[in-house]
Amino acid sequence: MGKPEPDWYDGIVTDQKGVTIAAPGADCIPLLFCDPVRKVCGAAHSGWKGTLQGVAMATVNAMIAEFGCSVKDVLAVLGPSVGPCCFTLPKEDAEKFHAIHPNCVRLFDSPSPYVDIRKATRILLERGGILPQNIQDDSVTDRSQNITLCTSCHPDKFFSHVRDGSNFGTQIGFISIQD
Repeated sequence: MGKPEPDWYDGIVTDQKGVTIAAPGADCIPLLFCDPVRKVCGAAHSGWKGTLQGVAMATVNAMIAEFGCSVKDVLAVLGPSVGPCCFTLPKEDAEKFHAIHPNCVRLFDSPSPYVDIRKATRILLERGGILPQNIQDDSVTDRSQNITLCTSCHPDKFFSHVRDGSNFGTQIGFISIQD
């Protein structure tokens, strides 16, 4: 806010109260961040390419650089996205996720391995200094608190390009700072 708008971006951060920021996602992960100490929030869109490019930590690093946040105070939420049950990539792309951690890929030797972009995002956030307990994702075992559902597996709840092809909608995750 208050700066020239870039040509494109996948993440945005603010410290302005009452300003709502959002991240879209159908199968991509809508990422939401907040620092309750500095009263800063961020939102980012992270598909498989954005995950590999580090959009999650780039958003956190923008919170740190722009507003003096501490990585230890940042809370992260990974919204609904395509799960490792439904998302495949060509082997040469899956290898990049395997390099992050072998558990990010299932059936690695197949031509189209299953890829877990959420697990990769969690690992990259933890490597960047986000505390594991500050990340809300599909590792939450209380089903009433787990919002990281597979968009492809839940046609009654979500749009999904993986499931529906090119004619699909989108969901958004949004966040704002209140008093």
